[in-house]
Amino acid sequence: MILLPLFGIGLWFPFTSADASGTVNYRSTETLNYNEYWYEYEYVDVNSDITFSVQSSPSHITFAIFNQPFEELGTIDEDGYYPDSISLQYNQYEYYWLFLRPDSSIYYNFTANNPVDFFIADAYQLYDWNQEGNPSFYEEVLNSTGAEGSLSIYQSNDYYLVWYNDVGGTINVDFTVNYTAANVIDFSNAYAVNEAVYTASGTFSVPNPGNWYFFVYFDPFNSPEESTTITFDVTYDTGITYTERWLDIQWILIFILVVIVIIIIIAFAARKGQKKMSLKAKKEQKAEPTKAVKEEVKIETKKCPRCSFDIKPDANFCPKCGGKIEGRSIGSSEITTPAEAKTCSFCGSKLSETSNFCPWCGTPKLKNDQSTIKKI
Repeated sequence: MILLPLFGIGLWFPFTSADASGTVNYRSTETLNYNEYWYEYEYVDVNSDITFSVQSSPSHITFAIFNQPFEELGTIDEDGYYPDSISLQYNQYEYYWLFLRPDSSIYYNFTANNPVDFFIADAYQLYDWNQEGNPSFYEEVLNSTGAEGSLSIYQSNDYYLVWYNDVGGTINVDFTVNYTAANVIDFSNAYAVNEAVYTASGTFSVPNPGNWYFFVYFDPFNSPEESTTITFDVTYDTGITYTERWLDIQWILIFILVVIVIIIIIAFAARKGQKKMSLKAKKEQKAEPTKAVKEEVKIETKKCPRCSFDIKPDANFCPKCGGKIEGRSIGSSEITTPAEAKTCSFCGSKLSETSNFCPWCGTPKLKNDQSTIKKI
């Protein structure tokens, strides 16, 4: 498991999709929605070439090469001026279109030889009006031969300045539109820039080494369509061969190898230590003989009514004084038990060494230095 990363690096050309000579090619067909962009990048050496060919349909796109990510392009406010003349037949309309973001503005001025209707609408309002709806417009001037005004923009949208002939005949309209478009992508610092084009091609020589990006941007400011299809073929001659890339990362491989060796040494040392601990634990765990615990059985006793000696509850005679616990003696005064006997000579009951009389029948037990003891 430890060596798998090394095999992975060995099978993978170091951190690039370039071939052995250092050439990388990106070729694809993609769909971009408005305000989206496609990009790829590679590390390229100085004076190496980037060859590109890009097509778009049905909308304009902007193609650029830059040595920083797209977000670093920044934005600017762009001012525009557009004068034009149009001729409107009866029940016909014409429009001028702009895509604007918040903080933008529009200034308009027009004159007509007959009254026309004028309004500023977004795409939904224009569609609703065209379907004979009755939407509310951002600006509206009805039945007029001329007007001027301005509109401040508060949300990103397509804006349409529309002139409509609902009077009859032919009406000629002259107009000018001044605008300030805020937050427009600034390509002025990029390289090999082709703005608002359907096709772009050429070769770019890299002025300094580093990561170089190509961008295909669908700028909604340049095209009113919802989406466009792009086809591109971009080749990076990185200027760095397979061998040079390996040499560039050799210190990384050395570091990885050293780390792996250290890990292996630690693993072996830890395993050896575990074996020693295991052997020691086995020695300590040898079975020791278990000692049987003798439970003390507590025997209930009662007192002899004559001498107060402790006797068993079921004894008929006191083993010390020989007195009958209840009633008279039933033993024979003519019979005695020898001093060394372990059972009573009269009733055969077992006797303890300290008993002077049989606890069951009261027969006396002789002592070594005494004659027969007669019972009272």
